[in-house]
Amino acid sequence: MAIFIKNGAYWIGYYANGKRHREKVGPNKALAKQALAKRLAQIAEHKFFPDRDRVAISFREMAEEFWQLYGRFKKGASYPYMYKRVLAEFGGRLMDEITVPVAIEFINRIRERTSVSNANRHHTFLRSLFNRAIEWGKFDGPNPLAKVRQGREPQHRLRFLTKQEISQLLAACSPRIFPIVACALLTGMRRGEILGLTWETVDLTQDVIYLVETKSGKPRELPISPKLAVILRQLRGNRTAGKLFEITQDVLHTDFQATLARAGIREFRFHDLRHTFASHFVMRTNDLPSLQKLLGHHSPAMTQRYAHLSKGHLQVGMLTFDAGMDLPGVLPSVSVLPSERTWNESTLLQPDPIRTASG
Repeated sequence: MAIFIKNGAYWIGYYANGKRHREKVGPNKALAKQALAKRLAQIAEHKFFPDRDRVAISFREMAEEFWQLYGRFKKGASYPYMYKRVLAEFGGRLMDEITVPVAIEFINRIRERTSVSNANRHHTFLRSLFNRAIEWGKFDGPNPLAKVRQGREPQHRLRFLTKQEISQLLAACSPRIFPIVACALLTGMRRGEILGLTWETVDLTQDVIYLVETKSGKPRELPISPKLAVILRQLRGNRTAGKLFEITQDVLHTDFQATLARAGIREFRFHDLRHTFASHFVMRTNDLPSLQKLLGHHSPAMTQRYAHLSKGHLQVGMLTFDAGMDLPGVLPSVSVLPSERTWNESTLLQPDPIRTASG
């Protein structure tokens, strides 16, 4: 029975049923002592079954391997934060010490301190980590997150700026973030997509932006509007390569918050600039299919959140339908829009001559 170091990790060695066993624990000696004590207790109580027993691996070791091989390649600004958060929470435990109640308590704390959505993202992160551990043969117990339900999230928040608020916001922008905010308002691109733009992907001859790295994984092309073209040409100067915007997400966040304060705009995030573009696009064009392509939505269901702003085309369509329906003696044909014709109660409720004659 011993604890020893091999290749920078602590191992435990012990005898059971006349055979010598060795297990890798991780970089923490205290965890190695716990693992050895647990094995000795199991042997003494005749509850040691090596063929069925779980692999004793520390959460820290598994989390670090998960991050290097899998997590750091995932898209999303919250992934590094969640990695640090779960490492701080469970870094001193073995994987098999994270039971269902332990997982529930952690998820509930996240929900109480932040939001249901944030708690669900941490749930997904942990569940993925345990799934990879099982797939890679690092852990042979059940995934504790599989028995933890995610919370019901509120409906998607839809906050967009009015024309007056847009003017206030742009007037309050510093020269450093004015073109970034304008780009978001005139294209609907995500923050990461905007900050990832390079002059090699912006064609001011054809007025097209080519997006290669997108959330959906599918490239897309965005037309450059005349107003945005003016801004980008002024920004480019003599540059032909490199990033459009030399600014970090943290600096942009700080500057944007200060801009909102100067403009007197509350309850607004940078991502809501994307909602602002989408909302005004729909209200002016009534074209949801085109909006889906511009936003890069994988499913039309995502674009449907803006459908309530697109009532004009339904009214026009109904009037077109009505004009082609010939119902003699019921109502006069509608040849003009309601705004161009005065309707009154007597007109709409006039008696049906056919029914009167036969009645």
